[in-house]
Amino acid sequence: MERYSIGLFKVSKTNLSGVLTKISDSLLKGKHGYICVSNARVAYQSNHDPEYCAIQNNSLLTVPDGKPLVWIAHNMGYKYVGQVAGNELFHALLGESAKHGYTHYFYGSTPSTIEKMKQRAAVEYPKARIVGAVSPPFQPIEAYDIDSLADDINRLSPTFFWVGLGAPKQERLMALLQPKLKNTICIGVGLVFEYYAGTVKRAPKWARKIGLEWLARSLQQPKRWLVFYKPFFWTVYQISKSYIR
Repeated sequence: MERYSIGLFKVSKTNLSGVLTKISDSLLKGKHGYICVSNARVAYQSNHDPEYCAIQNNSLLTVPDGKPLVWIAHNMGYKYVGQVAGNELFHALLGESAKHGYTHYFYGSTPSTIEKMKQRAAVEYPKARIVGAVSPPFQPIEAYDIDSLADDINRLSPTFFWVGLGAPKQERLMALLQPKLKNTICIGVGLVFEYYAGTVKRAPKWARKIGLEWLARSLQQPKRWLVFYKPFFWTVYQISKSYIR
């Protein structure tokens, strides 16, 4: 799938419908990879970390989770590009599980969050088979036993391995893990686990619509304000630059 560039960072020219079609086609062809669900902060990080940028750019898909990434695409003339929020993608693929026989493995967050996710999925998507659900220890990426995890995933053979560790850790893990997997697509979805379990409230629709979901997150996590403000001003510059091309 073609991509557009925000500095060194490359985003798939797509929307939710396009992503679902691409995933279906890839599975039919036996082509597996990892999917990055990326926002403006990820775009900023990718432009300041060549290794992380390479991970994003070499994915099966890097989808525009953040509204600002969509606005930049529209300014470049790619009007069909639409927001692919991790939460919507998560619900869409669980919802299509009965039709396509998709199975799922949840990996990340806390034991209580994972348990709440399993309980909710059993009610909302009873035909979506959850073959694995693990809350790993909080540890640096170097401490993960990638071979052991890959063996577990290959044994259970889920269609999707959902990773809720937050960026950039989840993408780094997927990049190490994916080459060892046989029949699974990895998808990094950050806070979607918390949203689904109800432990963190998602930003209201009005904030998401005008691209201020980052602000709502920062208000819920005030200690992380420094994580948000540099990407915000960098993104404003990228939007203005794409607008005047």
